Amino acid sequence: MRDFLTMIFSQIIRFNKKLICIIIVVLISSNLFSQEESGIFTSDEPFNPKSTGKLFLAFDNLNFFKNNEYKSNYVNGYTLTGAWIRPKLIFYPDEKLRIELGGQILTYSGREDYKLYPWFSVLYKPSENISFRMGNLSNDQNHGLSVPVMDTEHFLNGQPESGIQAKFRNDWFNAESWIDWQKMIFQGDPFKEKFVFGFVSGIRLFERDNLELSMPITFNGLHEGGEIDAAPGLAKTHIAVSEGITLIKKLQGSHVQSWFAQAQIFQSTYPEGETTMPSKNGSATYFRTGLVSTCGKITAGYWRGSRFFTPLGMPLFQNAALNQPNYAELNKLWTLSYLYDRKIFGQSKFGFMMDLFYNPATQKISNAAALYLMINFSVLFRKNAI
Repeated sequence: MRDFLTMIFSQIIRFNKKLICIIIVVLISSNLFSQEESGIFTSDEPFNPKSTGKLFLAFDNLNFFKNNEYKSNYVNGYTLTGAWIRPKLIFYPDEKLRIELGGQILTYSGREDYKLYPWFSVLYKPSENISFRMGNLSNDQNHGLSVPVMDTEHFLNGQPESGIQAKFRNDWFNAESWIDWQKMIFQGDPFKEKFVFGFVSGIRLFERDNLELSMPITFNGLHEGGEIDAAPGLAKTHIAVSEGITLIKKLQGSHVQSWFAQAQIFQSTYPEGETTMPSKNGSATYFRTGLVSTCGKITAGYWRGSRFFTPLGMPLFQNAALNQPNYAELNKLWTLSYLYDRKIFGQSKFGFMMDLFYNPATQKISNAAALYLMINFSVLFRKNAI
């Protein structure tokens, strides 16, 4: 872990000295402002401090059908259809503490096998603005990360995240940091330690007359290897950093509720020789603008990546892929997306998404379409469980 942290800080210094100052300020303030990609991906029950002594039966369920028609030299199209179901008991022993116990089942349509994961989580909320979680984590809203650095499909088919998580939120600043420990090792284990880490932030710089200007900053990656690692090969670390500016204008008396514009800069680092790209660093820019209306959200964007790669991100935004001979020195994409979600009750929603990706170099269009049904509710099981 010591070598990993040393390498993390050295890579950040190489990226941008100004970014170091920003991250230090954010860490000291413990405040981060997240970017919501989709309101559909919400499965965590709101914390209720007035439920001390009460036991709830909760049910989280995501049903999905997603078809990816990719036209790419290093990623193939595929279809994901299935569901995950997470029944659990929720108990409040104190107004600042919540305990969750249950399990999660992931199943795909047309297959007889399934995956079963235990679920245990402790959420401590010492104040209205601060929360700490240990055990299974909440990855709602994709942790506020953009799709190029964290594919939303991890929410569909990934195992439940587990580790530690901290959040802070107030009127002008909010923060989230977490470590998802995917594989722990003991002395002599023949495989590598593996965990995903992240830090998401944003500062509200200006707000007046329904106009809001904010600065999102994100930092996430994947590490494999540890001090007692006995598996062959060197430790590997992937890091992606982004900084940006987001402008939102809220509208009144119209079907169009708001419009927004966002500009982001990305940097990535990865092990040399892991892909066929003759480098271990990359960069990218992403410009997006869109409208939010009663009929849904539509977004248009332009992506330009130079030797950019992270295995956690959506494949079409990468300049290469693992175990693939092809790569693109420069990857340009014009993007167009549409999202419609309708509230059923509480946090339960039905949603439809459609994404188009035009690559001017190959003059080919890739697309992805998806239907989602997110069910999330809890009922009182016992009033006085203490």
